[in-house]
Amino acid sequence: RLDHVLSAALVLSDVAATSGDRVGLIAFDDAIRAVVSPQRGRAALRSLRTAISGLEARVVEPDYAAAFRVLATSQPRRALIVFFTDVIDVRAARSLVAFATRAGRRHAVVVVAIENDALIEASRPKSVGATALYRSAAAEELVRERAEALARMRGAGIAVLDVSPSHMATAVVNRYLEIKARGLL
Repeated sequence: RLDHVLSAALVLSDVAATSGDRVGLIAFDDAIRAVVSPQRGRAALRSLRTAISGLEARVVEPDYAAAFRVLATSQPRRALIVFFTDVIDVRAARSLVAFATRAGRRHAVVVVAIENDALIEASRPKSVGATALYRSAAAEELVRERAEALARMRGAGIAVLDVSPSHMATAVVNRYLEIKARGLL
């Protein structure tokens, strides 16, 4: 899943840089892992590739406060801010909703919620028996909580792309092109 996110981010950055826009990056989990200040052209893409080359997925609670502090200092002008995230449930999404809503006053914010295809598949029972039923019920509950978290984000005015990893790059680039065409930047 991380490979799909990094690929989608690089494709989006390439399209944006080719369009003459500045591109940057803040990679974080429970700490800031990489920062690339917004810049134009091929140099920006080289900087992004270098910054993401050592990133690894970790299952930790993200520090949105730290990321938004870095964003506030590195990007004072209106910009498109794209967050790639693995939305799990309402509780975990509260912090993201609060910070993204605040950032949305200045920036165009898009949250890319990465679908967990394995979880969705697990929510559909394939066999009979108590264990299979329990597993699918637990997965179904997580799918429902995730849908509720995304609904809260949308209700707060945050643009949300809920996509499978395999369709992420296309969906993100299409959203970028739509935002540019509508003059929202």
